[in-house]
Amino acid sequence: MNLLFACILCCLFLAINSNYAQDLNIIPKPVYEVTTNEKYILQNGSDIYITSGIKEVKRLAEMLKNALHRRTGINVQVRKGKQNKGILLDLNSNDTMRTDGYELTVNSKMIKISGKSGCGIFYGIQTLQIILRKDGNFYFPGCRIVDYPRYSYRGFMLDASRHFQSIEFVKKILDVMALLKLNTFHWHLTDDEGWRIESKKYPRLNEIGSYRDSLNAVERNGYYTVEEIKEVIQYAKNLYIKIIPEIEMPGHSRSVMESYPELLCPTNEGGNTYCAGNSKVYEFIKNLVSEIINIFNPEVIHVGGDERPRGVWEKCPKCREMLSLKGLANEDMLQNYFMKDICSFISRKGVKTIAWAENIKDGVPKNQIVEGWHPGESWEAARNGYYTINANCLYTYFDYPNNNEEKKSKPDWMPVLNLEKVYSFNPTPDSLNESEEKFVIGSECALWTELVLENDVQHQIFPRILAFAEVVWSPTGNKNYENFLSRVNAIKPFINSRGFEFAKGEW
Repeated sequence: MNLLFACILCCLFLAINSNYAQDLNIIPKPVYEVTTNEKYILQNGSDIYITSGIKEVKRLAEMLKNALHRRTGINVQVRKGKQNKGILLDLNSNDTMRTDGYELTVNSKMIKISGKSGCGIFYGIQTLQIILRKDGNFYFPGCRIVDYPRYSYRGFMLDASRHFQSIEFVKKILDVMALLKLNTFHWHLTDDEGWRIESKKYPRLNEIGSYRDSLNAVERNGYYTVEEIKEVIQYAKNLYIKIIPEIEMPGHSRSVMESYPELLCPTNEGGNTYCAGNSKVYEFIKNLVSEIINIFNPEVIHVGGDERPRGVWEKCPKCREMLSLKGLANEDMLQNYFMKDICSFISRKGVKTIAWAENIKDGVPKNQIVEGWHPGESWEAARNGYYTINANCLYTYFDYPNNNEEKKSKPDWMPVLNLEKVYSFNPTPDSLNESEEKFVIGSECALWTELVLENDVQHQIFPRILAFAEVVWSPTGNKNYENFLSRVNAIKPFINSRGFEFAKGEW
């Protein structure tokens, strides 16, 4: 009888805690979470305590203090010392804790966020912001959370070339990326439609390449100054987000070709592709890349490498001469030579490269990460021992329509990508064996902006970016679409308060 009674109590406890867990409405869903009946009431005098004098932890405490004041009007103070009350930020060297993971405990007396690094504490703060509630008083529900990411690379790509976004808007994007624990901003800054980086060495890139729209439309023209770029880089760094600039080559470069037409093949007037047989092209790109490295000081640069128009180089006498000189079989092998030469130069500067998986069959430069956007490309890369970002377009391209109604205004070739399909994505397929799986370092969702103005970006990424964030952070065993939907609806007002509207119509 006692055993039966104990079982009933246990089941009741689990049911209660299950309901509470749903009430936390955290996206992305933590690895482990359990709730209690307690709550921590936020009030004046709810001080933030830090256990370390490290400058980074102090900055995080001030960030939390300011965030709480903005949302609640309540003033808290930052103090040094370890207390059993208030809000404690604890930099913890516990070997069992993941580098970017965190632990969050909330009871009636205190909130404790522990992290092995500043990044871990920062992610704990993001979760704390999500679970803030108001019921007469502002409070945090009692809970215990242990959390860490599934993938090291959790990205969002924004195309600033086709349509241009303001610095203020880019910062808003970075803010919401941080909230969702996305850590890589892939900034697509050059393409046929526009060159968006200030260049001191090649000013015609800005005089001509940044202003290609004949109507002089603000959303189609312009560039970011060096000072603006550095401002964004620092802003992202404070949010533990790395910026990867993308510089397109050898194709997708009409903005460069119109600025410096001598870089074109002599048989390709009006084209968008560098001449791979022209030694001045290699000099130009290396000078340009050096300038960009000096601006961004990046760990990684994306060098494009896809959708080179076929047949252009075969018609060019300079490219045919290069084919003969280097003993290359065809123009695909010439692209392989071209990309390896540029990427080796970048590598010697201590910077890694990412490229689209166009020429994977011909081998990739040393230390290059392969980004696959066609289905199966990342699997092929992993099987060949290349580190890869799986950005399968069928699950991650947010310029695709949200629903059938939106599809009516989009090109016929674009499939519908609804919220449930994004949520179903698994960047590491079951078909890879254990030794191959380690080469899939993560994924990124992407917004190409041929058809998307700045104000429409929000409708294309929300709520789909919420699903993507859970795909790249949460364990697959924790995923449940119905539960996710309830959390989306619950978090929507908070996202709205951050200045973003969701897609119109069905998701």
